[in-house]
Formats: sequence, structure tokens, C-alpha cells
Amino acid sequence: MRTKTTSSVLLAAAIAGLGLSLAACDEAEQGRILRYEKGTYLGQKDTELSSEAIGVLRSRASLQGGN
Repeated sequence: MRTKTTSSVLLAAAIAGLGLSLAACDEAEQGRILRYEKGTYLGQKDTELSSEAIGVLRSRASLQGGN
């Protein structure tokens, strides 16, 4: 037979467990890739750089001793 103290402890443990499980549902974790394919990138597609951005990168590379 359960005592009042045992019931209180079980209720507190159940509430704590529920709180932890709900806290684990972080919004940042939703929609992430869970199944990986070896050798295949499954992330979002890269956006193309503008010609202006490419020119800026080329000039920076030339300053660093690139061709």
C-alpha cells in the first residue's frame, strides 16, 4: 500500500519527467536531418554569389598572393 509521501514523490517525479521531455522539444532541433546518406550533402542548397561579390572575393584573393 502506498503512503501519502510515496504518492507525492511519484507525482513529483512524473511532473519532473514530463517537464524534461517537453524541454527536449527545442524548436531549433525540429526539421533537422536524421537520416544521412554517405557521400551526399543533404543540407540546404547554397545561394549563388552575385558578380559583385565574386569580384570582391577575387580582389581579396589577389591581395593575399593568389593569381
